[in-house]
Amino acid sequence: MVVSREGFFSAVVCDGMGGAKGGNIASSLAVKAYTQVIKATMSKVSPDSLTEKEIERIIKQAIEKANTVVYEAANYDIELEGMGTTLVSVLIYGDNAVVANVGDSRLYIYKEGNLKQITNDHSFVQYLIDKGSLTKEEAKNHPNRNIILKALGVNESVEPDIFNINNEDYDMLLLCSDGLTTHIPDEEILEVITRNTNKKPSYKKKTEILIEKANNKGGVDNITAVLIGKEN
Repeated sequence: MVVSREGFFSAVVCDGMGGAKGGNIASSLAVKAYTQVIKATMSKVSPDSLTEKEIERIIKQAIEKANTVVYEAANYDIELEGMGTTLVSVLIYGDNAVVANVGDSRLYIYKEGNLKQITNDHSFVQYLIDKGSLTKEEAKNHPNRNIILKALGVNESVEPDIFNINNEDYDMLLLCSDGLTTHIPDEEILEVITRNTNKKPSYKKKTEILIEKANNKGGVDNITAVLIGKEN
């Protein structure tokens, strides 16, 4: 979900887990709860006057609220037991942006021909990669590649990873679920988002192309992507 108001721009992507019903409910609840907190809080302040720490606090409050909503729903309805969701978000204000993630949904920055993943996957294969027990190539086909080590709604509280970037760090931002990155390598993502730069096709059209490519390669998971340019 994307929200734009004078002085700030917010985007969040969630990818639910716990079966088709539970996963869809978890991601929907989390997106709504997160966005409501951001909108309510940012409407009461001047974004230009906020510090990075204050923005981080607002984002953590939004994520904690989303976590609580999903956790309580999962514990209220036995059919939803065990559901959860990943989350990746960005809040842009002034010349700065704060990124947060829980799970394996990602945020990339694009700058001068380079695409770089900013977030860290909270996944079992990433844990093995960090330990040096697994290469990135081996992780692509690992039998446990879908195991997530951290998600919203699974425990009473959750601690997101937080990253700060500024306006000079990027030309575009890409938020996406693992349904995209499982099927589309970074090199192909880069080719799509930089295609026909002179003609300036819409960011929405580029995300549609990415999702179509992932589906054509056998995508069976939910595929969500949001591409943001500075003029957004």
